[in-house]
Amino acid sequence: MPELKYAKNIVTDTREYTPEEIARMQEMMKEHPIESTIKLLRLLWMDDDKVKGSSFYMECIWLWEGKTTSGTTEEPHVHDFDEVIGFISSDPDNPKELDARMEIILGDETHFLTKSCLVHVPAGMKHCPLTFREVNRPVFFFTLAPISRYGRTSEGIKPPQTTAKKTPVFVPPPPDKSGSRYARYILTEPRPHAPSSPADRPPTPPRPTAKATQVVSLDGEVSPGGFYIDFVWIWSGNMTMSPQPHAHDFDEMIGIIGYPADRDNPRAVGGDVSVTLAGEKHDIEKSALIYVPRNLPHCPLDFKNITKPVLVFTLGNTPKWDLSQPKPR
Repeated sequence: MPELKYAKNIVTDTREYTPEEIARMQEMMKEHPIESTIKLLRLLWMDDDKVKGSSFYMECIWLWEGKTTSGTTEEPHVHDFDEVIGFISSDPDNPKELDARMEIILGDETHFLTKSCLVHVPAGMKHCPLTFREVNRPVFFFTLAPISRYGRTSEGIKPPQTTAKKTPVFVPPPPDKSGSRYARYILTEPRPHAPSSPADRPPTPPRPTAKATQVVSLDGEVSPGGFYIDFVWIWSGNMTMSPQPHAHDFDEMIGIIGYPADRDNPRAVGGDVSVTLAGEKHDIEKSALIYVPRNLPHCPLDFKNITKPVLVFTLGNTPKWDLSQPKPR
């Protein structure tokens, strides 16, 4: 059977570090030794090396367990683009709580993260170190930006020559009622899903039987300058997201992440999951990132016979997701 045209838009693995990256990490370890028992799995990677033309960078990691008692995983740095750093709980009984404690420095403030959250880092904001102080159950960790390839400027280090634009100056906002300037960039609540118009609804929509939880989301209204992201856990049952094929005037990415109950097979997705891209139905059997370029008709996104929880997220390089976009012809 010939490979489907848009199979190339679906990523189901990560990328290997280059020798230069490994050497740089080893050098950093010598200068800043780390005492850590953190166990993790590098799960997925997206950029325009993985999918030609992709306008997103994303790295996804499962943090299994452990703690860092000294040292850190990142040095302070800035970007010339907005970034989001996220942590999502895997606890079906309490998906808001990480059962973990992460330490991150934003500007000159130290924040401890214990809830499922999205940390919006505007362009030019100095951030990190980031330290995984304690992980007691699996946590889905990721870094993400609406840019084709990751890059940064570290303190005391000139930006790479490939940097396309000058890093903007970030001006911290006034303190909030608690006295913090940066707490507002840590989002822990979901935004209600925008209702679709009657034209977007199928004539007889299938009745969903899924048990699901919208966990956390971001857009340009809750954090000015931010872009659209939404995370949902589907715990069990059946449901269809966006039953009608549609297209956007922005690029979108869909993430489908299998529950990490089986560490011997951590990429497996439990149930019958499929997505349709320009009329092609793609079955999703492993955790995946799916790049949907603007104007590409896509959906439905089907979840059937879900027996093991599936984490689903959608994101777009737009301040707010809207179904009232150009429809496929």
